[in-house]
Amino acid sequence: MNDRIRILVGVDGSNHSDRALLEAVTIAKRFSGSVKVITVYRRGMEKKANEVIEHAKFYLENEVEYTTSCILGSNPARALRNMALHENFDLIVVGSRGLGSTASIVLGSVSKRVVANAECNVLVVKK
Repeated sequence: MNDRIRILVGVDGSNHSDRALLEAVTIAKRFSGSVKVITVYRRGMEKKANEVIEHAKFYLENEVEYTTSCILGSNPARALRNMALHENFDLIVVGSRGLGSTASIVLGSVSKRVVANAECNVLVVKK
């Protein structure tokens, strides 16, 4: 039996996703786990996605074992659910809100859809 927790974190560059990432790192350190950070981007936004991942690495380096991935797509909730399922993650961690303003109409529902559809545990970080 493997006691190491495998955590998947969705990030979008918002303060909420930063807090979710910090919580995931705390849990991974406590349970000798690993973290995979993903961001989902639309065509033409690869540079921004890479910036989001580079920012996330600031919280990860020298803290926990981690991997990162940028995924071309339009549905972050589906990407998180599918990756968690296919790669056998124990926990998905997301922020309670996304980027804000107009983007929050689309991204604000990501955490809700992840909770509703994921087959593993989900932690929604509010603060």
